Amino acid sequence: MADMTPTAPTRPRSLVVASAFGTGAVLAYFGGLFGIYFSIRADAMAWGTQWFPEGAIELAPGGMNMATMAVSAITMGWAVHSVLKDDRVHAYLALALTAVMGIAMVNQTAFYIADIGLPIDTSQATTLMFVIVGSHLVMVSVGVLWLGLLLLRALGGQDTSRHRDLVSAAALYWYAVNAIYAVIWVGIYIAK
Repeated sequence: MADMTPTAPTRPRSLVVASAFGTGAVLAYFGGLFGIYFSIRADAMAWGTQWFPEGAIELAPGGMNMATMAVSAITMGWAVHSVLKDDRVHAYLALALTAVMGIAMVNQTAFYIADIGLPIDTSQATTLMFVIVGSHLVMVSVGVLWLGLLLLRALGGQDTSRHRDLVSAAALYWYAVNAIYAVIWVGIYIAK
């Protein structure tokens, strides 16, 4: 005799799709900013103009932020894996660690921008740098708020493997945050 028990309906992945479209829009925005930045920098360097004053951009803070963001990508993957396996304790830990690393990244970047000591209107280079880095800080802050809401939901007992799309959508966004910072790190902090 065949088993006639009904199975749970498959939930539509509309939240992940919407997050993908929103993240795609943010990536397009940053693609435009990077295009402007690299184009103007290439023109300035072709004319022999100094892009940033000597010693204004240091490598250590940007590298530390990159390490923090790389580890946060791992903890975000841990959160997705934990939610899929209904491992609530590890999901709490992973979401909290990812949010804390995002807060640490915002703190380090804010300190670094204050430490650079370049006014925003010094040149096109500083204006574009502040726009790109400031936009990324907003993106990280939105991600941290999203993770905080997911953590509150998980602590409320509502985030199980049946509702994994919430964490998957946040992970998609967080991985985009990491990818954009990798371009900032290489294109602005290292290449100057």
